[in-house]
Amino acid sequence: MRSVAMGILVGAGSGNETTKESGISHFIEHMSFKGTARRSAYQIAKELDAVGGKINAYTAKEQTMYYAMVLDKHIDTAIDVLCDILLNSIFEPKDMAMEKGVILEEIKMYEDTPDDLIHDFFAEKILHGHPIGKPTIGLRKTVKAINRQDILNYRKKWYSPKNTIVALAGAISQDTIDRLNNYLGSWSGRQPAPPSAPADIKGSLNLKKKKTEQVHLCLGVKGASQVDENRYPYSVLDNILGGSMSSRLFQEVREKRGLVYSIYSAASPFHNFGISYVYAGTSKESLKQVVDLILQQFSSIKKEGVGPEELSRSKENLKGSLVLGLESTASRMMWSARSEYYFGRVITIEEIFDKVDKVTQDDIIRLANKFFRDEYLTLAVIGDMKKLPIKEIHC
Repeated sequence: MRSVAMGILVGAGSGNETTKESGISHFIEHMSFKGTARRSAYQIAKELDAVGGKINAYTAKEQTMYYAMVLDKHIDTAIDVLCDILLNSIFEPKDMAMEKGVILEEIKMYEDTPDDLIHDFFAEKILHGHPIGKPTIGLRKTVKAINRQDILNYRKKWYSPKNTIVALAGAISQDTIDRLNNYLGSWSGRQPAPPSAPADIKGSLNLKKKKTEQVHLCLGVKGASQVDENRYPYSVLDNILGGSMSSRLFQEVREKRGLVYSIYSAASPFHNFGISYVYAGTSKESLKQVVDLILQQFSSIKKEGVGPEELSRSKENLKGSLVLGLESTASRMMWSARSEYYFGRVITIEEIFDKVDKVTQDDIIRLANKFFRDEYLTLAVIGDMKKLPIKEIHC
């Protein structure tokens, strides 16, 4: 490689926020690029642009990451700028006022995108008030209320060396650790709080009325956590259900019946619990049929499992997707950081291949019966409807 990707992962996201703090992790991420004691917002952007690099960040449910990609000879620029925004951001009140306007527009954009909004609506309903079920972007009233002291208090609580991982991938020189130590070696902070408690996951039927051309739905259940050994066989199960163009749901609902343009399944594993769901966009008239077809697949896998060819195809699809997804310095860096965060070490590709290869048909049936249960079944729907045409769901 001729490039280096560097990331600083802080173990704090929207799942760590109180109700009053909703959206503060995301707001801090935005504000970190608005100026430090040494650099203006323009200088932060200009320094990376001047060396052909990229700098960005994201906020998730359990982490916030700041990252940059540069040519190997410009690694000092990436280290200097990233450490500067981590340690020396000033959070000027006038910049905060302006950035609130940006985020409020982002919230409006998000609410105008029902195929994005449905995922948070589903998480909110299946997790019943758990912080991870709240939208990462925050709420209008809480974002408006955030002040500078709130940010300083939140950073003091969560932004500390014991809750931070620095990851690099690519053409890393031998003295990189020494260079990092010059910036981060004297950083101190308190011990972070433990991960959020497990959620109370239970089923419900939910409708959000909104003028849309399509009806958007998520139908899901409890899933495996990040640290659960069932994570690997559950990934195979999820892939068989709706993880590819040859998956059961894509073939049954789109290819054979033409009821949707988009349908897929997804797993969302967190530190102490997980959820999984199927997303689909369809017409009002087809909603009940699409839900019934999804439930039929849940029931079919519970009772009959999967065939050997289907199981083998899914395993190879997962392994191929994993490797192709790690063919850049940025993706490898992020993989390493999240792996260290959840497991305290970097999980190797070979280790995952071994776990995936060992998944059996019995594992699939066992996990389907463990998680595809009526008490977990949660349906969330966004659409231009007065009421749901569905009174109860079973699998």
